[in-house]
Amino acid sequence: MPRAKKGNPAKPQDIFVSIVAVIEGEATGIKKYIRQLSDLLNSRYANYEIVIVDNSLQPSEYKKVTSLLDELPGVRVIKLSRQFKYDSALFAGIEVSIGDFVCTLNYLTDPINEIPLIIAKNQHTDVIQGVSKTPIQHLFGINLGRKIFYWYNRKYVGINIPINATYFISFTRRAVNSLVSYSPSHRYVRHLARRVGYGYDRHFYVPTNNPTGQRTLRTGVVEAFEIVTSYSTHPLRFVTGLGVVAGALNVLYAAYILAVNILNPHVAQGWTSTSMQLSLMFFILFTIMVVLAEYIGRILNEKHNEASYFI
Repeated sequence: MPRAKKGNPAKPQDIFVSIVAVIEGEATGIKKYIRQLSDLLNSRYANYEIVIVDNSLQPSEYKKVTSLLDELPGVRVIKLSRQFKYDSALFAGIEVSIGDFVCTLNYLTDPINEIPLIIAKNQHTDVIQGVSKTPIQHLFGINLGRKIFYWYNRKYVGINIPINATYFISFTRRAVNSLVSYSPSHRYVRHLARRVGYGYDRHFYVPTNNPTGQRTLRTGVVEAFEIVTSYSTHPLRFVTGLGVVAGALNVLYAAYILAVNILNPHVAQGWTSTSMQLSLMFFILFTIMVVLAEYIGRILNEKHNEASYFI
């Protein structure tokens, strides 16, 4: 593990800091960024590592990144077998990190000089979420979808994610251990950072570039459904409620049919039996839907295999 050079004006902190960065496509300026990052970490912390996750880099860019292994101490490159979702790649880096504090960042948008500030906060609070002071710009439909999704999470899932939250996040070791203990197929860092229940604070900063996501409206909608259905049974509860209401309406309709048949002697032949049959069928269908929704919700909860508590 790297040690700070002698002669620095300030004594490096005796903590181990891991920095995790996912690199995709073309890594323009990555070598300069990593060198500057290494210099800062070397001057600030007694022990550190830089974990670079190769999420489908171009071959020429991959050579540039791996050349840093011979130049700088404490740099690790994790190469994924193919391109995965950004959050999945980020989790790959988080899981292999060994620091007391693990900070994730986007080298294209997150300034290096903010790292000591967020790590300092992290020493008092388990999870520090970076929040852009610059509004994250998307197309109108994507912006509206993000606001609706975050509102739904606050209102019905109990997860309060800041509207301008970025991937600049710092975790303590126990928070990381809790994060990686989740086993569902869809793991989203910013969502789980709130779900583990540890102390949570925000770090407001100005990105070097606007942290605009590259996801399309369709991708955003798919991810929103994955998050909600992976971690919450609220949609199933909504379907359950809908089924109960529909079943009750069918019972009322059956009562209405009987009342009409008794009070009106000129009812068309076959109307009563046909209507009763349809009403009974729909009542049975909605009852089945309610029961299935409850069982599916139970399976979803058991599939998570979550720990009862975190120490």
